[in-house]
Amino acid sequence: MAFVEDLSVFLSDDEFAKPVTAGGVSGLGILDMPSEVIADGVVLTTDYKLTCEASKFGDLAYGAGVNVDGHAYTVRNVALIDNGAFCEVMLQRTATPSQAVGAPALLDGDGVASDSTVIMDGGSPDTVYIEGNVLDAGAP
Repeated sequence: MAFVEDLSVFLSDDEFAKPVTAGGVSGLGILDMPSEVIADGVVLTTDYKLTCEASKFGDLAYGAGVNVDGHAYTVRNVALIDNGAFCEVMLQRTATPSQAVGAPALLDGDGVASDSTVIMDGGSPDTVYIEGNVLDAGAP
């Protein structure tokens, strides 16, 4: 008699599992975000590891987009674990336009009503630069 596993017991959204979507496939997975100190204690890095059903997400390729609990990630690699019923998908967080857009930058000495502008990619000869610095192609 063959043993039939019920993987939903391990991936309950009542416990740790979060909704996962990749392309047209949906399911549940457990997202871990272990931090590690690297570079001789100078840098703190966070990895993103998704544990999920291999039958649903085990064939994801490098660079594929994955949505976990409403947040966008990109696949770094996929590895089967234990008996191959589950896989670990290593992810990196993907910046979406809504994450990248922020409030205007405030420079030292600026107040809330400041109208300072920071140009980081090009500029022109009549651009006002911070402390006379030239950024990329502009002239002071």
